[in-house]
Amino acid sequence: MIEETKKKKKSLCLLILKKIKISHILILIILLAGNSYAWFIYINNVSNSVDVHVRAWKIDFDDGTTPVTEVVDVVADNVYPGMVTFEKPINAHNYSEVSANVSFSILEATIMGTTYVTQEGRTDAGQAVQSGDLTSAALQQQLENDYPFTISFDLSSSTIQAENGVATYTVSISWPYESGDDDADTLWGTRAYEFKQAHPTESCISLKVKIYITQASS
Repeated sequence: MIEETKKKKKSLCLLILKKIKISHILILIILLAGNSYAWFIYINNVSNSVDVHVRAWKIDFDDGTTPVTEVVDVVADNVYPGMVTFEKPINAHNYSEVSANVSFSILEATIMGTTYVTQEGRTDAGQAVQSGDLTSAALQQQLENDYPFTISFDLSSSTIQAENGVATYTVSISWPYESGDDDADTLWGTRAYEFKQAHPTESCISLKVKIYITQASS
């Protein structure tokens, strides 16, 4: 009786093995291995997670009375020898938790109808730089030195401290009654007068300046 029972069990095992294909066993092994790997990755990711504090970042610009953007238009309607010095201050307020670096580029300048677009200005507008385009630094030097009037640029600090720090960027235009170059005074004084006569609604000098703010490395 016992011998017969053993034979039946053996026959049943052989029948089961015949029904199960080797490919089925391989698939089962692969599925188990995949699930184990996914579980290991999940556990590893959870165990390596950290709490991250996102620092507040807020910079505001104003011209002393009115909010402005980082691209500032500076406009002087009329210029002439002996004019009262024109000033356009732009304040950058840092309300962030980290200090900030501040810099600027002149994107464009128009002097009595002649427009100069800098390399930075072309890039900012998504245009290709053209032959003869000056850099912002080169145009700044030209504006400060090549005319009887002086267009100057001043940045109070290249770093704005965190939590209510302020940096002021100022564009000034001055033209002393006697610049020291009579011929230049006469030439450009005449040009300024003729330009306003021909274009009464246009400004003698207009600038487009962009202020760049980046987080200082902590």
